Amino acid sequence: MNLERKQMKYVAIAALLFIVYFLFRNALLHFFFERAEKRIEEKYRVNLIVSDVWFSSFDCIALQNLSIKPLDADTLLRLNEAELNLSILDLLTGKIGFDEVKINGGAITIRNEIENNNIRFLKGVSKDTTHKTTSTHNFFETANGLTAKMFRALHTSLSVKNVSLTYTDTASTQNVFIPEMNYNLEKFSGSVINKLSNDTISLAGNVIEKKKQYQFQITQTTNNSYLPFLNATHGLKCKFKSIAVNVLLQKKGKSFEISTDVKAENFFLNHWRLAKEDVVFFNSTFKGAWKISPQSIELDSASVLQLQEISVHPYLFYSNSPQEIFSLSIAMPETVSDSFFHSLPSGMFRTVKGISCSGTLAYDLKFNINTQQPDSLTFLSGLKRKNFRINHYGEENFERVNSSFTYNAYDGERLVRQIIVGEENPEFVSLQRINPFLVHSVLQSEDPSFMLHRGFLTESFRESIIKNYKEKRFARGGSTISMQLVKNVFLSRNKTISRKAEEALIVYLIENLSLVSKERMLEIYLNVIEWGPNVYGIHEASRFYFNKNPQQLNLQESIFLASLIPHPKFFKYQFDKAGKIRPTLNDYFRILSQRMLYKGWLTANDTIGLKADVKLKGAALHFILPNDSLAAPLNEEEEMLE
Repeated sequence: MNLERKQMKYVAIAALLFIVYFLFRNALLHFFFERAEKRIEEKYRVNLIVSDVWFSSFDCIALQNLSIKPLDADTLLRLNEAELNLSILDLLTGKIGFDEVKINGGAITIRNEIENNNIRFLKGVSKDTTHKTTSTHNFFETANGLTAKMFRALHTSLSVKNVSLTYTDTASTQNVFIPEMNYNLEKFSGSVINKLSNDTISLAGNVIEKKKQYQFQITQTTNNSYLPFLNATHGLKCKFKSIAVNVLLQKKGKSFEISTDVKAENFFLNHWRLAKEDVVFFNSTFKGAWKISPQSIELDSASVLQLQEISVHPYLFYSNSPQEIFSLSIAMPETVSDSFFHSLPSGMFRTVKGISCSGTLAYDLKFNINTQQPDSLTFLSGLKRKNFRINHYGEENFERVNSSFTYNAYDGERLVRQIIVGEENPEFVSLQRINPFLVHSVLQSEDPSFMLHRGFLTESFRESIIKNYKEKRFARGGSTISMQLVKNVFLSRNKTISRKAEEALIVYLIENLSLVSKERMLEIYLNVIEWGPNVYGIHEASRFYFNKNPQQLNLQESIFLASLIPHPKFFKYQFDKAGKIRPTLNDYFRILSQRMLYKGWLTANDTIGLKADVKLKGAALHFILPNDSLAAPLNEEEEMLE
């Protein structure tokens, strides 16, 4: 009997609360909304304004003319009409959530300008509390928090009509319009119109299994305009015909396993660091298996990146505890060479476009670094060939440099002049007419193993990466003479990933197929590189500094010229105001000569009393002593002997 009375009491209380809620719900709603308006204004200096708010049904809140406006900037958000269906389950647990959101008409206007910035307040709006702050970041907790938010959002139906989004900064304005977008917990559909280009982007998605598997597809109806908003902040541009994504999520204990299947058709990518033009991936797919654990993120080596007929298996691993370790490996199995070249992304490998080959190619890369032990860094890279040969060249014939050709000398991207590399040029100097002191000094300074390697020095690359990592800057390069020659003769001077990749491929072809002899490569190199301000080639350098021909150079002069190659325009800073070379170069002279002696390129007598003691006698002297309009007259022994 007592139990029945208690039950009746609870029912009566619940009925009373329901009646109070039903009778006073709109008054309570206005009360809480007014409190929210004041709190937001005080905390963020933002006005939250709504002309009317009411319960249109038992669990549905209706809004009219809602706006969000920072006190010192333009309106950020304006909604004409909105309906929010409250989640009863969330309310019972003390949370505020929505089962359905409907928006009809509105505008989001973002101004990211110096004098008119209406998003600055957002920097302090919220902070991620999905994981506790610890000395070592927990990737699993972060992933767990993000997926929980994503799943909650995917449990809310959405209907959006007639909403515009505008972004303005000091460089540009982007504007899109959303005519309609819908999500009913199973399917997602909608479209976005780029107002500036009149390009329509169609969106579609499916929930295959809740909290586990999702599909999404985005298609551009015209393929001639870049996606909006990307370029404004990061200088990135992209466009495509279509992208399809399939994601499978599995939580296993303290780890997430994420399988991704991505297909892209006619994907255009543009960034100033990547290339000077669009890089195009016509048909590409990526199937990857990721594992996120508390202290590590890993991409399984069974993952596959397919670029038309090129198949690549990437592997990634990053761990932040107990030590920070990063590993990368790339494996391209044996591939028909013609398929390899024809599948390369357009916009990256201009010189090999249209090339025809036979045989096969395979590639392997292995990289590993423990940031606490950088000297133990591993770097291995190799492109292997089998019965490989070039049947005919494409845009560029790499053997043309075996005969006379015209070299374009650039200062940055400015064409300075054209130089004929061949006997018809009276200033061309064959390798036999250059003093061995100069040849060996340059080799020892720039590329000691040039005559032995196949274009690359893996150990040199490894040491460069270690040094650059330790100093947190680009302190040392790993370029060989072969790479410098290819960059100067066949490619632009653009500092892009595209150019570096093309440079490596050309070097491989020239060196491994012996398209150009080592002697000819060295001869070209010495005749075209810059040695000073508008000084190109060893003939001009010998005259400019010493008023000699290259055959007359002595050891000190040769070592000095070799020291100029990394920074040829700054030669005058190696001299004092009296025109004497600074003693700081003594160590360079000593180390370089000792290494040449060890290799047998010098005799012991050559190094006796050797020090940084050179006398400028050419036009360079007037750069050091500009007020000395007349240099000391030369005697007959010092005159040029052509």
